[in-house]
Amino acid sequence: MANSPQTCIQSRKSRRHGRDFIIQSTRRLAAQVSGIFAVLFVLITALVWPGVTKSFDLSITKAVVAHRNGFLNTIAPLISTIGGTKIVLAFSLICLGLLAWRKHWLQAKILFGALAGDVIIVTAFKRMISRMRPDKQFWLGSVEDQQSFPSGHSANNTVLWFMLAIIVSTLARTEVQRAWARALNILAVLMPLFIGLSRIYVAHHWTTDVLSGWSLGIAWVAFVTWIYFGELAKLHAQASQHQAPQHKERK
Repeated sequence: MANSPQTCIQSRKSRRHGRDFIIQSTRRLAAQVSGIFAVLFVLITALVWPGVTKSFDLSITKAVVAHRNGFLNTIAPLISTIGGTKIVLAFSLICLGLLAWRKHWLQAKILFGALAGDVIIVTAFKRMISRMRPDKQFWLGSVEDQQSFPSGHSANNTVLWFMLAIIVSTLARTEVQRAWARALNILAVLMPLFIGLSRIYVAHHWTTDVLSGWSLGIAWVAFVTWIYFGELAKLHAQASQHQAPQHKERK
């Protein structure tokens, strides 16, 4: 038996209210997460800048170097390279191109803004703190510059993968798409984690460099997510206003 027009309207209203609740709840959570990790980043910075963490970082680097093995000596530099600037930039451009091709303009702008903002913030702190990397004798491979705080690999990949997971999750409509989104959510956690750990293993970064990179990345992602869901709320409100006159005309 077909549903009455009134039932359909009530069903649409119920879905809209549920969607609005999810959006507002996500924005509140994003604001809280951004604040917490921003404070954590500031605390780490406040300890690193005057050199308070120097002995802690050095002891971990020496311990890692002392326990290196052949397998990880091959894998860690590879993972570190995957998280490097060239590959991250190329992958980011591909993702932006796909979003533009699918005409997901809001998502493309949000991803571009997140990535560009991250690069600006990381570069600013690297120049401000001007912390030297671990001694060259500990390195596996070479590095492009000597400024180590915060870890760009850790921050950049946190922003890239977390934002991709969030964007894909909001675009998923079918069960298959949602399954892919869940898989991407797992990958979004593992990629920055292993890339950050690889930077410690190859001794291109101190441990607190990586911790600060993760913290900064999460804080920035949460802030951008707060903006993103605010824009989604506006789009949904505009769509609802557009649908309202159509319902009146049918009556």
